[in-house]
Amino acid sequence: MRYNQIMYIRETITQNKGTNKKYMKHVLVESYRTEKGPRQRVVMQLGTLTLPKSEWKKLAAALEGRLAGQITLFEDESQIAEATEQVMTHFSFTQQKTHAKKERQEKGTFVPVDLESITTAQSRSLGPELVGHAFWEKLEFNHLLSACDFTPTQQALAEAVIVGRLVAPSSDLASWRWLRERTALIELLPVNLESIGKDAIYEIADQLLANKKEIEHVLRDKEVSLFPRQNQVFLFDLTNTYFEGSALNNELAMRGKSKEKRSDCPLVTLALVVDDAGFPIFSQIYGGNQSEPETLTDILEQLTIESSHTLLKGQRPMIVMDRGIATKDNLLLIKEMDYPYIVIERRAVEKEYVQEFQEARETFEKISSSKGETQGLSSGSTVTESVFVKKISIEKGSRILCLSEGREKKEIAMDTLKETRFLNDLDRLKSSVEKGNVQLVEKVGERVGRLRERYPSIARHYTVSFELDEKEEKVKTITFDKKPTRTERAILTGCYVIETSEGELSAEEVWRLYTTLTKIEAAFRSLKTDLGVRPVYHQLAERTRGHLFISVLAYHLLISIEYQLKGKGDHRNWSTIKDQLSTHQRTTVIVTDQKDQIHHIRVSGTPEKNHNEIYKLLGVKDPLKRKHEIVGQRL
Repeated sequence: MRYNQIMYIRETITQNKGTNKKYMKHVLVESYRTEKGPRQRVVMQLGTLTLPKSEWKKLAAALEGRLAGQITLFEDESQIAEATEQVMTHFSFTQQKTHAKKERQEKGTFVPVDLESITTAQSRSLGPELVGHAFWEKLEFNHLLSACDFTPTQQALAEAVIVGRLVAPSSDLASWRWLRERTALIELLPVNLESIGKDAIYEIADQLLANKKEIEHVLRDKEVSLFPRQNQVFLFDLTNTYFEGSALNNELAMRGKSKEKRSDCPLVTLALVVDDAGFPIFSQIYGGNQSEPETLTDILEQLTIESSHTLLKGQRPMIVMDRGIATKDNLLLIKEMDYPYIVIERRAVEKEYVQEFQEARETFEKISSSKGETQGLSSGSTVTESVFVKKISIEKGSRILCLSEGREKKEIAMDTLKETRFLNDLDRLKSSVEKGNVQLVEKVGERVGRLRERYPSIARHYTVSFELDEKEEKVKTITFDKKPTRTERAILTGCYVIETSEGELSAEEVWRLYTTLTKIEAAFRSLKTDLGVRPVYHQLAERTRGHLFISVLAYHLLISIEYQLKGKGDHRNWSTIKDQLSTHQRTTVIVTDQKDQIHHIRVSGTPEKNHNEIYKLLGVKDPLKRKHEIVGQRL
């Protein structure tokens, strides 16, 4: 029996014996009388109070009321109410920890084990796979593939191949080995693929390719619903990649100009249309010798079909293209098909505006941009360089005259290097002529011709003359002089002209829309660097198409991941995220107990601070549970 219960706050001071540092804490104490005399017990830990000691009595009474499920009059005072709320929050947290500990102990399995026997096995990569799997589910790939009549096993295999391309891009054979030996992705799949054969990797690629149009169509809708955006600016460009091997029986494998300087290999071309956020609209695959301008008709016809789709709500998107595709005929085609556009023409339109560019820094509008925007580099740069722009109205649209300081510096450096080499080679040729080593008119002319072929952008601005002997058979010396066009070229260094069908947009608005082309450049960079587009090992055309399409599907995951991160203020790219998550793994812990029973415990590693930060931003959770089994008896 207890009598006369009283609650009060007690202050205690403890001292760290190692550092001699003193710590102060407060507790709520209940004092009561029993038949054996007065007793006290700690009711709750209060942490460290900042409330004046003169108010402790009121706080104790308020806390006593809260514990009894009541609100006392003392909490009418804001200071007491605030202190009471803080203490009860702290108390609730402590209670939860105590309850969780008790629950763990009740559910725990406790057996004596031999600590010397503890080891690990089957460590597999988990972190990047968790992110890839989470976004596979977010984009509802399984629902999409089910609508295309994929079985559950085929859906699981498709995820293995596409997420595999995102996490560990390689050849199909290497991907099959990775799935079996290096990744925990197989544990995340709803179907067991442990015994899957390597031919299934090729077969699922064929099936995905057969449903390409429907898959891309549904993915676009899903991405728009998850990541709302205007979607009225579409960027179009092409790239190519090379084959390993001769690919003699591959109709796509053709010789052409390689953008990776691999013209020694047969090539294949990938055309891609993305929106101004970098999300793919659709892709096309062509032979390696495909003329870039000739692809536009095919792309516009597909866009015409897409313009009636709900994605565009009946509106035709604005097409943004680089000068590689914007020939005079293509510009006419875009106008005939009534598409709004922003392009830089292939022909040097800037030559028509030499006078305006000469006064650009004084008369144009000055805007600032990141280094990435002015030079088409990574948009992560914080360096700013000025761009000078001026709008000129034309029939059915406008032109934007642009002088980019970043481009100017780059072109000056390139021109200076080429011009120096050209003049040095001419000096060497002149010296050789004057020494009599090379004098025949035909031979000297041949040497000059080779120099013009080697330095075409510089040679056109120089006149090279021969001084002949009396018989006009031999060259006594050569002279070379700059043409007036060289001065004009210097004026136009860093200059370009953007043409657009839009007459209402300002010069800066048009320029900024044009610089969104960096999004498609980034897409191609990701496809080649992060998603295994290069090289292509397949010797058959359909296998090649399947390989490239899987990389495009993996890019849907990549851009969704990066877009969500960017929306939360995190500008890390996928390669950085993948590298940081690579240390989060899933492992089997092996231990022997006192009865010589061997326990296998399959468990995910505890995420580190940087892992948790990424998972929180992306809304990723580990669905894998701890697995425990007794596998045998130690002999």
